[in-house]
Amino acid sequence: MKLILFSVALFWFGMINIQAQEMEFGLKGGLNIGTPVGAAEKGATGSPGIGPMLGMYFSYDLGTKWALHGEFLYSHKGSTFHTPVSGDTIYKYNTITPTDTIPSEAHTMYRGWVDGKFDNKYLDIPLYASYNLSRRFFLMFGGYISYLIDGKNTGSADIEVGDPRHPFTTVTDEPFDQSSELNKWDYGLLLGTTYVTKRRMNFGLSVTTGLRSVYRKNYKYIDGVVRNVYMQTFVQFRINK
Repeated sequence: MKLILFSVALFWFGMINIQAQEMEFGLKGGLNIGTPVGAAEKGATGSPGIGPMLGMYFSYDLGTKWALHGEFLYSHKGSTFHTPVSGDTIYKYNTITPTDTIPSEAHTMYRGWVDGKFDNKYLDIPLYASYNLSRRFFLMFGGYISYLIDGKNTGSADIEVGDPRHPFTTVTDEPFDQSSELNKWDYGLLLGTTYVTKRRMNFGLSVTTGLRSVYRKNYKYIDGVVRNVYMQTFVQFRINK
């Protein structure tokens, strides 16, 4: 976190130099719309999350239809999901004999459904280039790196353990919290376009996709990679002329 605050401070002091060099900089706000995406189980459903995005940006014109850009953004990325789950487990129970109670266990299966949500807040640092398609439209492409400021992956589960006809036990509305399994860092690709007006307002649309999983590598309940895939709609307000 100290490293991030230090980076923000460097960015802010850099804005002073940017103004002196007549580079464009300003404020940026908008919405993230999307969800973490992975290999979905059959029957799984979900809803994309919509969250705010707010921060500051700068742009350096290279003078040949090209420009370089950087941003610091507070970014909220969430979604909800309803998915089937299944796997191997060990069911522990007590065997009662005429003289004693003996702890026992059985290797068996579990199956059920999970209702959950992501509620993740990131510091996003997009770095990208743009190409002037026309006088007003710019094509943007590059990447981003993100730090998870506050991450939540919570929900509830309805689970049966054992033979479906005669389960050992049934659990209903059992809460779960897998927030500790979320990766602190994310990085990925960015593609989008910006419309530049004659005044101080710019409007844009971009899409980002992560290149690493939102979960830690040793997370055992997910097979494969679950990537952040989000669309951003945004407005930029130019501070300098």
